Amino acid sequence: MARDKRRNRCGNTDDLFQGEAYFPLRRPAVGARPVDLSLRIKTAMSRALKECDDSAPIVAARIAEMTGRPLTEDALYTYTAASKPDHDIGIVRFVAFVRVTGAKWLWDELVSDDGLLVLEDREAKLAQLGHLRQQEQSLVEQRRRLEKELNREPVQVRNRGARGGRS
Repeated sequence: MARDKRRNRCGNTDDLFQGEAYFPLRRPAVGARPVDLSLRIKTAMSRALKECDDSAPIVAARIAEMTGRPLTEDALYTYTAASKPDHDIGIVRFVAFVRVTGAKWLWDELVSDDGLLVLEDREAKLAQLGHLRQQEQSLVEQRRRLEKELNREPVQVRNRGARGGRS
């Protein structure tokens, strides 16, 4: 029965990493949380801007260059200000912000309420490797079940010469 504890909700596949916590498992949040998301994104963007090697005016200029739309330093600060709940950044500027600041972790912040997890580079390869190992283990288990079944019921060899068709 210990084996059943490793199974996921479906009951027919093993956990991706078999108890090893490589990546956090998430569940979608219950109900929409638009106000919380707005505040969380603003706070996270503010942190990303502070952690960025470039100054806010340079970040704003690069976003403007990338999007083809003007963006001032003040407008950038408005997007990151928790005190300005009515001024949320649009998706095109958000994408540019992530690219300019290099804060790819913002994507994870954006999708975490939906139970999603953003993986990149080596993390994605580790997840793929774990999935392949899971498939291998599933095939081994299927083969073993089939072998046990065949061992319990040996194949009955019929005497084909008794039919009289061959001499």
